Amino acid sequence: MGSSRNNLIVLGLVVVLIGVAAYFIFFRQDVRDATRLGLDLEGGVSANLQGFQENGSEVTREEMEQAAQVIRQRVDSLGVTEPEIQLQGQDQVVVNIPGVTDTERAVELIGRTAQLGFYEVLAVAGGQQPVPAEEVEDVKKDLRAELEGDPAFEEGETQILFEETELPEGGGTVVSGYVLPAEPAVRGNALDSATQARDQAGLLEVQMTFTREGGDQFGDLSQRIVDNALANGTPGQGQLAVVLDEDVVSAPRIDQAIYGGQVSINNPGAGGLPQNEAEELEIVLQTGALPVNMEVLSVTTIGPTLGADSLRSGLIAALVGFGLVLVFLVVVYRVLGLVADLALLIYAFLLWGLIVAIPITITLPGIAGIVLSIGVAADANVVIFERIKEEIRRGKSPRTAVALGYGRGFKAILDGNLTTLITAFILFALSTGSVRGFAVLLAVGVVLSMFTAVAVTRALLGVVSGRGFGLSAGMVGVSKKSIASAGARDAERQGAR
Repeated sequence: MGSSRNNLIVLGLVVVLIGVAAYFIFFRQDVRDATRLGLDLEGGVSANLQGFQENGSEVTREEMEQAAQVIRQRVDSLGVTEPEIQLQGQDQVVVNIPGVTDTERAVELIGRTAQLGFYEVLAVAGGQQPVPAEEVEDVKKDLRAELEGDPAFEEGETQILFEETELPEGGGTVVSGYVLPAEPAVRGNALDSATQARDQAGLLEVQMTFTREGGDQFGDLSQRIVDNALANGTPGQGQLAVVLDEDVVSAPRIDQAIYGGQVSINNPGAGGLPQNEAEELEIVLQTGALPVNMEVLSVTTIGPTLGADSLRSGLIAALVGFGLVLVFLVVVYRVLGLVADLALLIYAFLLWGLIVAIPITITLPGIAGIVLSIGVAADANVVIFERIKEEIRRGKSPRTAVALGYGRGFKAILDGNLTTLITAFILFALSTGSVRGFAVLLAVGVVLSMFTAVAVTRALLGVVSGRGFGLSAGMVGVSKKSIASAGARDAERQGAR
């Protein structure tokens, strides 16, 4: 009675898991978008970048490894999984980003050095009328010439940087030029965190939190701006420039000192920060600055055509292999094979649900991992079924043989699957990119196969036998001749003793 109830509990759990998997696959989103595909199947962007130092010094391997880690964090922040980021040589890195269509934005984001600085504005020009995009560079030249004649500009002691504000709905670009000190008063390493938010007017901004020391530095800078504006007879008109790399992101007016370490970057004149700009700013500030400057050597857009062919071939291979396994189990193990086939179909559906729910990006090596995990699942059934057939040949009833087969075959299954899991963990730890995808899918498949091959098939057989369905030797693939041969061998052994 207890065993029968346990079988029903297991099958009830399976029904619940199937329902959850169906929700993730079919109902949470469009089924066509449920499974994420890798670069080799979906297409995307492949960029080759080279690191360099502005002072001409040699880039170290350690600096490139740090840069690769920052780039990975930025790519992950785009909502992309399974990016391939590989170092090449001493100073190059290759970044493969699946599913990205905006090439320029992706490359700018991953290659941006994100050197953040806060400066006092010494002089300003422009910022009046919007101009078309094709006139921006000409306007910059005119503003540079004007600012170089300003008394605040000193060669070697100051610099001229620009702010470009694109107005919504094609309204043009407002260009402002600023004279700033050569070195920032507060650097980006004083920043603790950055998040997107909305101000009281509902405009998008990026809120920054400084460290304790950084908050004091920023407070001193804002106090100096207020004091200098008062001394110049323009109280409340002093400006702070927030500079990311060599672009002025924002230049707000400062009318009082700001202590406490809470600062916002916004652009109320343009209706708040644009969504894309706010997202990129948040990402580069959160992940930190690249330790080296990056030059884009090449950018390749990988189309979906090759990926579609690869996906089709991989899926056909997987389905053919899966179908052959199902046929093999039925031919060799008869009723046991039918039960195993049902368990394998449950396994395949639950695996799809896990891939969507986690989510796991599917690549060609990942499909190979799925196919291999199907083989592992079938192998677990083969081990148990061979033990059952051996017990039947020894004269045990099919029902007793099933119990003995699962009890004695489990250790062999556990040993084999643990070995496979250890291999998958080693592959994941020592590899990158698509090889990791293979390792992840192999590990997930092995764990799930142990559940379906041992618990589910046993519960199914238990329910079948409990409903009065008698299993004969022939129904599990054991011939009378093999039973007789096994009995003769046992008799010979008894006589030898």
